[in-house]
Amino acid sequence: MKVDKKDDKWFIQLRKGVFELAILSLLKSKQMYGYEISKFLKEVPTLSISEGAIYPILKRMSEEGWIDYYWVDSSGGPKRKYYQITTKGEKILEYRLTQYEEIHKVLLFLGEGGVNINEKP
Repeated sequence: MKVDKKDDKWFIQLRKGVFELAILSLLKSKQMYGYEISKFLKEVPTLSISEGAIYPILKRMSEEGWIDYYWVDSSGGPKRKYYQITTKGEKILEYRLTQYEEIHKVLLFLGEGGVNINEKP
């Protein structure tokens, strides 16, 4: 059965959760401005996101204290808002990646016929 990703509500929700992980992962490696983040995400088809859609996510992450920002003058136009991960953001990233890995392990275990809930993958 072929499922269209555009109509798959589960996949849409999964992507929404993964965007935060992807953004935190990018910002862990370097400070970036919004367009730059969306450009990097567009390079991975599963994570492709429009430029306009990235800013509400960045705003929410900033309000949560996971990322911070600062302004830099741009020679080619308006100031750019650069984002950087905070200590809290690094802790959230580590925690959520660990949770993601655990869920992935359990799904693989179940897919291999594991049904004893007392066994750990």
